[in-house]
Amino acid sequence: MRRWIVIVAALALLVPALTATAQQKNLTWTAGQVGGGWYQQAGGFVELIHSKDSSFNIKVVPGAGIQNMSKVQQGETEIAWGLPPFIAASYNGQDPYKDKHSDMRLVMNGLGFVHIQFAVPAEYPAKTVKDVFEIAKSKAITIGTTPPGGSDEWVMRKVFEFYKTTYADVRAKGGKVILVSYSDLTTQYRDRNMDIFFANLAVPGAALQEASLARKMRILPMDDDLIKFLESQGLSRGVIPKGSYKDVVNNDHDIPTVTMANTIVANAKVPADVVYQFTKVILSDVNSVRKIHPAFKDFDPKDAVRLANVPLHPGAERAYKEAGLLK
Repeated sequence: MRRWIVIVAALALLVPALTATAQQKNLTWTAGQVGGGWYQQAGGFVELIHSKDSSFNIKVVPGAGIQNMSKVQQGETEIAWGLPPFIAASYNGQDPYKDKHSDMRLVMNGLGFVHIQFAVPAEYPAKTVKDVFEIAKSKAITIGTTPPGGSDEWVMRKVFEFYKTTYADVRAKGGKVILVSYSDLTTQYRDRNMDIFFANLAVPGAALQEASLARKMRILPMDDDLIKFLESQGLSRGVIPKGSYKDVVNNDHDIPTVTMANTIVANAKVPADVVYQFTKVILSDVNSVRKIHPAFKDFDPKDAVRLANVPLHPGAERAYKEAGLLK
């Protein structure tokens, strides 16, 4: 009899532990390059969410704007950062994607913006992006961005396309096209192995801030015809606000460029209750969200559901309805 009492007591202790384990919400969040804004921002969200609901166990892993959509579709990650042009293109099976990503679902839009930033040393003989490509017709240039698979390199290729040049053209004149991580780009710029730092980052971008500390920097404005072309590719007109970078020599002016919104997406197969709790926690503390990164300072939950060409995840939809943001 005593033996059975011991067994029952052991089971009584084991069941709550098993229940607690079952209630853990384990997610992988694919962000951006280590050293980039997305990686840092995802980490800030993870801390906020865990502080409100300790059952969440969210692992942040590196990713890239284009690759993230395929990782979500293939179930390699439950949630990811995304950018509207690539989210819509992946869902519809359009360039740069070959297949429709039918499991793509929106969780939250409107979390600030990433800006294309075309940075050069302060003494560089170019005052606009167009000037760089005029120089490239006759002289060697050294330009760098993150590797293919990310939004940075995709947009840079579009800029090259607009100015009717290629990476091969740059290399043929003795120049360099460097495709490495943000941290390596910062090193290449600082060590004068690269003059043109092309980045798609939330403002202020940590990699650019660090690079400009070691070597004074100018961020080049885009000409209007280039902006119009990039708008036709799904990007939006915007500016890098004056005062964003203290070590950028033209920091006293707004700098015309193009932008994309930061957006969280999830696979449709992620349980609705998990996405509901995830979304609900974020909506419950908007002030803390705004403090995660300067890019989020104007976050308004009313913007969170704006991505009409991709369905909402049912869990997020429930949270928005409860918050009165959807009928």
